[in-house]
Amino acid sequence: MPRNNLDLLSLLQEHGAVVEGHFVMPSGFHSQTYIQTSLLLQHPNLAQKIAQAMSDKFPAKADVVMALTPSNSVLAQEVARVRGARAIFASKDAQGRMILKHNFVIKPGETVLLVDDVTVGGRKVLRAEELVKAAGAKVMGVSVMVDRSMGILPVTLPLRALLSYPIQTFRAKDCPLCASGMPVTEVDDMNKEPEHD
Repeated sequence: MPRNNLDLLSLLQEHGAVVEGHFVMPSGFHSQTYIQTSLLLQHPNLAQKIAQAMSDKFPAKADVVMALTPSNSVLAQEVARVRGARAIFASKDAQGRMILKHNFVIKPGETVLLVDDVTVGGRKVLRAEELVKAAGAKVMGVSVMVDRSMGILPVTLPLRALLSYPIQTFRAKDCPLCASGMPVTEVDDMNKEPEHD
């Protein structure tokens, strides 16, 4: 049973984390809206509340909480703290494959809860599931801050979000923002790693 009534959308808006412009996402898709969750997670008191709400989405025991990218390691740490579990994060190798670095290990038979800040297409989730299964462990589900998908994800795992905020994305060749000549908006925390795919 949830322990709080977190209004994530209001928090995102209050902290200027819902940004309008012309964004080229790390996945290559274009969008008119970008959600900058780091503006919330920089506040430990908010990170704790968000982590509690995300943990409440999956009450069963998990041995490991794994973030899908290094930039979400804070999120994994906070959710793991709530659950009394280990916190790890996945990285990418030179070929773009999802791997574990830093001597992180998922042991055979362990149960893993995946966490992510924003999901759009679900590809990261699929790669994370493959990584966990290859270790002989089980994924209990994916807890997400914001589900930006349009409701179609190639994910069979339970995926539970604190906020459903569907936003249309476009391939570059079909982008109306590009067609109108609108310049691309730069965002500081948008790095080369595909965060939101």
